[in-house]
Amino acid sequence: MGPETREGFMRRQVVITGIGPVTSAGTGVDKFAEVVFGAKPVPSTHIPGAFEAGYRFGSKYYIPLPACDLKAHGLDITGETAMQQEDRMTVLAALLALEDAGYERTASETGYAFKGTADCDLIIGTGITGLESSFLSYLAHNGIGDLALIGRPPLKIKFNRMIVPQTMTNSPAAWTSIVFGLTGASQTVNASCASGTVAIGEAFRRIRDGYSEMVIAGGVENLHESTGVIMRGFDMLGTLTRSNEGRCYPFSKRRDGFLYSEGGACVVAVEELTHALKRGARIYAEIAGYHSNSDAATIVQMDRSGTRVRKLLGKLAENGTIDYCNAHGTGTELNDGVEAEAIGAMFAKPPLVNSTKSLIGHTLGASGAIEAAVTALSVYRGMVHGMDVPEPLDNVRIARSTVEMRIESAISVSFGFGGHNAGLFMKRFDHE
Repeated sequence: MGPETREGFMRRQVVITGIGPVTSAGTGVDKFAEVVFGAKPVPSTHIPGAFEAGYRFGSKYYIPLPACDLKAHGLDITGETAMQQEDRMTVLAALLALEDAGYERTASETGYAFKGTADCDLIIGTGITGLESSFLSYLAHNGIGDLALIGRPPLKIKFNRMIVPQTMTNSPAAWTSIVFGLTGASQTVNASCASGTVAIGEAFRRIRDGYSEMVIAGGVENLHESTGVIMRGFDMLGTLTRSNEGRCYPFSKRRDGFLYSEGGACVVAVEELTHALKRGARIYAEIAGYHSNSDAATIVQMDRSGTRVRKLLGKLAENGTIDYCNAHGTGTELNDGVEAEAIGAMFAKPPLVNSTKSLIGHTLGASGAIEAAVTALSVYRGMVHGMDVPEPLDNVRIARSTVEMRIESAISVSFGFGGHNAGLFMKRFDHE
């Protein structure tokens, strides 16, 4: 049982020491940072003809799932055939985060354990996750054979005997704990597009309140499937961009929706400060605050009043001035309007604002973790990535190109279907 956190208890400091991105912008922190701070949008792909076999899409571009080859990273896992891509991406992201945090490999039953991490906790956020195995097994169970696809090889219909573990939402967290021998608490959170932010926020709370010394936390999403049914769902909701350039434009007067991404993953190593300093860890940023709330309004639209968004920003800013805000910034008409108005209303001195979705599209359940990693990197490097959007809104201070600046404090915020709102407050950590 952890120590009391009532008034008078000295809460512990929490820091980010390792970052492991598996994204369309690159795998590994160095490649990822090069693309992000280069402010060059990841090229999108025109949807396959198979997507439009029975439906005409309004949105014609998307960003495919990033490649993820575990063996190429030295992981030869027994039972990998039972894993789905969200499992592989989370395992790889955890490996990269632990390596980036400076942990050493040690002998174990699997051969992949890291010294000093056996008791650490694990919290992974996810949204919808991979559904194709479930779809194919459903068709096979009902006697439907292989499907012909326009411009693609036939879709093989086969019942997957591992359908139960493959449809478990906790599968990415479970596989990560198994592969690396992490015997602490292993949990999965689902808060739609805020899932990754909530996972890291709950990791912060566990460490701050004395329940853990270290937590591996992050988010993952896998929406890949061969016929476009999930993308169609978003298209029919009118949330996707109709841009002929395959781009989305957050906080632009010309915004018309988000650029659909099939997903990705990002995991961070979160530690108690003394624990990190004892082993000489590099510290990207201190997590100094986390808050979440709910719009309690509609299942797919943000509350137009922005009341809860403003309250969230107010809570995050209680500690003082905010230099930089990595916004949710989907590029949708309603969300960006509400978010921009809230940012303008809540900060007397406007922070510099960007949206990482302008570069990599919307990775849904993984987006909050990816953006938290970008925020930590920005604080550490003293850089805010640019986003070249036409006709930016007047009430937000947009980073039109990458800016070098000293960042003392920053926030990363996420808002999800169902009214899930969450945000992290980070501070620069001075090693001296």
